Amino acid sequence: MTTLNRPVARRHRVLLLAGLTLLACAAAFAAVMRASSGHLPVTGMDRGWLSIVSSTRNAPLTGVFKVLSLICGPDGATVIVAVLCIVLTVVRRWRTALYLALAEACGSSCSDLIKLIVHRHRPPHPLVAAAFSSFPSGHVITTIGVGVALTMVFVQPGRRAPVLAAVAAAVLLMMYCRTYLAAHWLSDTLESLPVGTGVALLLWWFFEPVIDHDRGLPLRRGRAESAMRRDDSADAADAATHLGTAG
Repeated sequence: MTTLNRPVARRHRVLLLAGLTLLACAAAFAAVMRASSGHLPVTGMDRGWLSIVSSTRNAPLTGVFKVLSLICGPDGATVIVAVLCIVLTVVRRWRTALYLALAEACGSSCSDLIKLIVHRHRPPHPLVAAAFSSFPSGHVITTIGVGVALTMVFVQPGRRAPVLAAVAAAVLLMMYCRTYLAAHWLSDTLESLPVGTGVALLLWWFFEPVIDHDRGLPLRRGRAESAMRRDDSADAADAATHLGTAG
């Protein structure tokens, strides 16, 4: 392995190990919640946080959070990701489209699986309709997974730090939003952090070389062929000029 490739290989190992570690932590937390369903160790924290966020409720903020929950949740993200995947496929980025689709689908699948295993009741009197189980928050997992995936696809390496910081801020906002609406306990959203981040890092580790390859391709085959024909014509004109001068 060349010296130039060592930092890349080291970063890939870090992504893999970090992703697996986070998912292991999420699995351990879920196991504790499942085993302690009658006497949860996080009950005091959850009820205290719900009391705090409930005291901040007002009609305008509730309306904003309901819209945010609809657009940025799994259902809204599915529509957005589907449109982007179609566009990426049209411009010959089907591998990138596959990565983006998996970023949304894998996060949602992990969320549903944990919900089925833990089967925790939601907080009382939620302000929005919610599915069968509370733990973890699919909205938070989706925000992490899709946010990281969009950053990887559309932001050049070396410029991703501020965008990832914005994704982290969006995740915190979604955690507040879902607990504010009483759709989740605080611990539900905390479980979503290692799940969403772990899945995002594993997909990043696996797809980064593919994304880099796609980024180097021309957007459309016709455009690339036209450029090649223009180059060939220019070369032929230069050759003719050279021959005429020599004659």
